[in-house]
Amino acid sequence: VFDKKNDKVMPAADLATLFQALHCNVSMEETKEYVQVLDPDGTGSVPYDSLLPLLARRMRTAEKIDDLIAAFQVFDKQKRGTISPEELRHILSHFGEVMDTAEIDEYLAEADNKCAEMKGETKTGQINYVAFVGVMLDLSEDEILAMQMSN
Repeated sequence: VFDKKNDKVMPAADLATLFQALHCNVSMEETKEYVQVLDPDGTGSVPYDSLLPLLARRMRTAEKIDDLIAAFQVFDKQKRGTISPEELRHILSHFGEVMDTAEIDEYLAEADNKCAEMKGETKTGQINYVAFVGVMLDLSEDEILAMQMSN
């Protein structure tokens, strides 16, 4: 669709549209950064051989996000989008890659600080798990806010 001349490149200007079509939440700032990396000479074209590995990484991240949010939703009985610090501590110490107490304390502190701030909320004692997934995956605030809007 984007390679109208069938020369295995796409216009750099269409990169944001491609990300949107693939449901990858990428900010305009990040799109500009990707264009700088994928089109360093400023030709206005992005070669597919450079683009495809990037898209594959972004798609795997999107799958991880969906899986992690679904896992947290199991613990969110009232469907509020939040879990208690105690529930998060239990999840991090019993499921997946088990963390030690110091690691858990560090995640809880980061979640308590960042997750409420990202939605402009005051601290409620609850952890917004969509924002927390973004913190875990080291996503930008724009990406986290876009995730929150879609969930």
